[in-house]
Amino acid sequence: MTRPSRVAVVGATGLVGQTLLTVLGERFPGLEHVRALAECGGGRTVQFAGRTLPVEAISEEALAEADVVFLAATSAVSERFGPWAAARGALVVDKSSRFRMDPEVPLVVPEVNGHLIQRGGQLVASPNCSTIALVLPLHALLRHRRVTRVLVSTYQAVSGTGREALMQLEAEMADGLGGEVRGTAYPKPIAGNVLAQCDHLDDAGYTLEEWKLTRESEKILGTRLRLSATAVRVPVRIGHAEAVYVELDRPVDPEAVRDWLRATPGIVVVEDPDYPTPREAAGSDAVYVGRVRRDLHEPTGLHLFIVADNLRKGAATNAVQILEQSLFGESVRS
Repeated sequence: MTRPSRVAVVGATGLVGQTLLTVLGERFPGLEHVRALAECGGGRTVQFAGRTLPVEAISEEALAEADVVFLAATSAVSERFGPWAAARGALVVDKSSRFRMDPEVPLVVPEVNGHLIQRGGQLVASPNCSTIALVLPLHALLRHRRVTRVLVSTYQAVSGTGREALMQLEAEMADGLGGEVRGTAYPKPIAGNVLAQCDHLDDAGYTLEEWKLTRESEKILGTRLRLSATAVRVPVRIGHAEAVYVELDRPVDPEAVRDWLRATPGIVVVEDPDYPTPREAAGSDAVYVGRVRRDLHEPTGLHLFIVADNLRKGAATNAVQILEQSLFGESVRS
């Protein structure tokens, strides 16, 4: 089978769901049987490959004939419908966080651990957007060196929070950066500001986003990383960036690291003195890596700057690549 026969996209009206429809149309042109589902149908429509699709309410009946189900809604929706659809023989790709740390569910970035994907009848979790961008370069390093420590600081776009966050950014920018909160996505103004909080803080002072980076990266890469993160929201619409410090088991020349990165599918190396930016990464399926350099004080230390489109490779494209891996059983297209 070179293409799925019947596809359901759950959460089709959200930012990730709509991007999923776009990427699916690009990578599977001519796909005919696609159903767009959301928690409330309500007469809405979405676009897919130049066609207008009605948005239907999520139900078992709507999913019953699908051989591929993309879940881009809430964790509660994934919990209810994901195992049910997989048990009926569908490949289910879940973009929520519900099953990511379930030991029975593979958490997959196809360029890293695509061998875990079967042909249909399986529930597969797709990682957090920041995790996806991080593990590709770390995977390249781990093929040549042991990684002993990782420190990550993220600069995350507001689209990672959803449409409401984009609306808050736009409203605050239109307000002239007056310092007033113009929405409910963030507790402080995001326009002209930087928020050192992505998701809820726990009693240890870490946010859920920071724990996702730590735990998901270790599960995908299959190794203990001693990874700590600080996740920060910035007033950018699309594109997450990450400043990453890595300590290895022994020193390495930065040019050798660039060679390892160039040889890794899905990565584009940006050469000095240029560097990647979210604006340049927006609309792309690649993970961009630049500013590769030695640490000034630690001989085994290395610095990287990573950027990716959080709606495409950080979400929709990775999910569609999981489908491609299931269908073709080979390395996915970047």
